[in-house]
Amino acid sequence: MSDPLTEALIRVCHRFGGPEFARAGGGNASVKRDGVLRIKPSGTALATLRAEDLVPLKIDVLLEALRSSEPVEGDPVIWAAQRARLGPADGRRPSVEILFHALLPEALVLHLHPLAANALTCNQEAHQLAARLFGDEAVVVDYIDPGVPLARLIDQARRDHSARTGQPAPGITLLRNHGVIVAADSEAELIRLVEHLTDAVTAAIAAVPAPPAPPADPARSAAVTGILAPLLRGWLSPQGALAQVTSDGSELVRSETRVGWPMVSQGPLIPDQIVYAGALPCLVELPDDLSRAADLTRAALDAYQERHHRLPTLVVVPGLVAYAAGADWATARNSLEIFTDALRVSRDADRLGQTRTMAPEEVEFIEQWEAEAYRKGLTGRHQSGRLAGQVAVVTGAAQGFGLGLATAAVAAGAHVVLADLNLERASAEAARLSAQYGPGRAQAVLLDVSDEASQAAAWAQILSWYGGVDLFVSNAGVARAGAVTELTLADFDLVTAINYRGYFLGVRAVAPIMAAQHRARPDRLFDIVEINSKSGLAGSKRNFAYAGSKFGGIGLTQSFALELVESGIKVNAICPGNFLDGPLWSDPERGLFVQYLQAGKVPGATSLAEVRAYYEAKAPMGRGCLPEDVAEALFYIVAQQYETGQAIPVTGGQIMMS
Repeated sequence: MSDPLTEALIRVCHRFGGPEFARAGGGNASVKRDGVLRIKPSGTALATLRAEDLVPLKIDVLLEALRSSEPVEGDPVIWAAQRARLGPADGRRPSVEILFHALLPEALVLHLHPLAANALTCNQEAHQLAARLFGDEAVVVDYIDPGVPLARLIDQARRDHSARTGQPAPGITLLRNHGVIVAADSEAELIRLVEHLTDAVTAAIAAVPAPPAPPADPARSAAVTGILAPLLRGWLSPQGALAQVTSDGSELVRSETRVGWPMVSQGPLIPDQIVYAGALPCLVELPDDLSRAADLTRAALDAYQERHHRLPTLVVVPGLVAYAAGADWATARNSLEIFTDALRVSRDADRLGQTRTMAPEEVEFIEQWEAEAYRKGLTGRHQSGRLAGQVAVVTGAAQGFGLGLATAAVAAGAHVVLADLNLERASAEAARLSAQYGPGRAQAVLLDVSDEASQAAAWAQILSWYGGVDLFVSNAGVARAGAVTELTLADFDLVTAINYRGYFLGVRAVAPIMAAQHRARPDRLFDIVEINSKSGLAGSKRNFAYAGSKFGGIGLTQSFALELVESGIKVNAICPGNFLDGPLWSDPERGLFVQYLQAGKVPGATSLAEVRAYYEAKAPMGRGCLPEDVAEALFYIVAQQYETGQAIPVTGGQIMMS
């Protein structure tokens, strides 16, 4: 059981563990007791830190390493951590800044990167601003390489402060181009210091008006993203699965990414930015005419790679939009948010004085420091499974087959968009899947598949989240049963609009995205799969509108397959049997059990149970089709590299191909 001081530290970490104070695994925290320092491990977020996560280290060994002049083999911080470690090594590495945590006398130490306070620490006038806002309440430490040099400089700055003032060093230490350290012996004092620090700098920033942002141009932003995002997915991942590419075209990005601004042309502000987002983004300047946008972007990427010997994490169209790439959405989003955090810090630093970016030699040290490379390696989640790393979009995914397929795709390693008219229900299901499988693994978007404008809006949103799509599952469908002499024209048109026109509109929207991805990565093929029906393979009495739309869907599938194969797109259909437990059949008001009973489709049936039994008996395997049955066919289609234009029955033997 943890002691009261440790419990206090955990509460403070949770209080200040949000993005205003630290991102991802950034920031640090420690507690001292009985000669032992317990410190947060690398890669663990402050917001979710637990007492049992803390790594115990002997303080006297750390202080000896700090003050020793003897050379050591390898990184001195790692060497010190290994010697000071209590208990067996268990794969957790203590945070890279263990040494200054050990030298501070206070029991509780919090190291943060507050966005407000960093407008002071990342400022050419940091010393003057600190003196004006805090007097002797804070120590300012100039930038130096982290690890042993930083710890020694903090120690010296505290000694100098005490010699000058005759008082003990204060609990606030401002690290230029890094962050802040706040130290105290009680929870209440630690909280007071953090809030005093951030409130004072926030008030100073607010006293200076921000410059106006360039006007938004949604149409141009959408056009640029439509062209660039799918290409960037391929170009920024030359091997394996395509990258996730997420974007931000906010007012902050438009204001602070104009050519010549410090953050996009001079250098980064803090080490975390280098670790997670790269020292500098790749800038792509585009003319009003976007006809050469792809060529200009490719040239900019080539020039960046030649200069920096690596591909960028961030690509910025100045004054318009920023893109970040990662192996998964969470990694890409974290990179983008760290970059936009830095944009905000730079904006506010210029309101207080002038932004100070890191010097080239400072950047080079961080890029080569093994401790930071290790920390970066802890971010993101490794996806495994048959759809690992892919982006899948499933229409009609709030329930039924669509929800089952979306769930199976996430479990198989994909990032999935649940597209549905019922946005509330789709959002709830997406939140459930993301909670289970990881941030951003599922998103929900409003989509009326039969409406052209709704399709355009949905795909623009999908591109902003993920940059493209590997697998499009056209699943949304509706059935209206009745005799040919009785079915209303409205019902017939509804079935046709959703099942037939909706499939066409979805393919028309997604095909250019997949084609662009294939141009960027000709080694990769992409998939369009229509969830058709056994009624697309054989006529259906008193259900002609549905069967006709599904027969038409197979005609579209074969035709699309012939046309799109040259763009690296396979197009196939799956024809499931009856999902008797799904809403299409079992809805108590409009389900097919109700419709078929009312239409007299099952001879002699007088109850819903009799209708169900009749249809169960039609399948030789004696049951209805389930989402997992269809998911297996879907996985086969994606894995199969030599098949297109097929309609695969999954009917329990009810329909047998001849």
